[in-house]
Amino acid sequence: MRVLVTRPEPGGRRTALRLAEMGHEPVRLPLFEPRITAQAADLPEAGPIDALVATSARAFDFLRGAPIPRPYRRIPIHAVGPATAHSASEAGFATIQEAGGTALELARSLIANSSAGGEGQPARLLYLAGRPRKSSLEAELGRAGMSVTTLETYEMIEISYSTDFIMDDVFDPAPDVILLYSANAADRLVQLLSDKNRGKSLRSARFLCLSSDIRDRLPDPWRARATASARPEEDSLLASLAALG
Repeated sequence: MRVLVTRPEPGGRRTALRLAEMGHEPVRLPLFEPRITAQAADLPEAGPIDALVATSARAFDFLRGAPIPRPYRRIPIHAVGPATAHSASEAGFATIQEAGGTALELARSLIANSSAGGEGQPARLLYLAGRPRKSSLEAELGRAGMSVTTLETYEMIEISYSTDFIMDDVFDPAPDVILLYSANAADRLVQLLSDKNRGKSLRSARFLCLSSDIRDRLPDPWRARATASARPEEDSLLASLAALG
């Protein structure tokens, strides 16, 4: 199948290689590119911080090439899933815990295992976040009375494409399957194809989404042909692709 990959680089290249190994024809169309917006010096004093929280592997990119400030080296990391946990490990952190794969699951895990001021439990959190983002994690933790400081470490910037590129390189022929990795990517794809008048070319395309939240951002005709992966991980997403036959 011809599969459109909307994942930002460099992850999009890795996904394309996996798709080629599976016998598919990958087409890369990253809709955003990351820009680092923080540096190690922007970290607040570690004394009032009990734990770091991250919902994206990109949250730690601002520390690459720079040593972790010494007071932070023993602070535990609460990561949304395995990719984020791996990124934290590569950045040099040693104490890392994984949640179930979504921001809401991460928040509920923290709440279930913590109480504000509870002995030995993280009540004062530093959230290494991106922009734009959903407020679900911060809101959920705030309602539970946990202290959350947010440091935006990266921003996702929209990528613009010419009409010729969209029409000739990406949608001729139209993809059989489109992989969507974020709600922002779903919104951007809808906007991009509306602007280029290419929405009608996807009358039969299937949409595979990393989560149900992403699927729900699609307009009705597309949502009817959209599937959310069982887990918000690429292995699960590509298993959904294999299941299409």
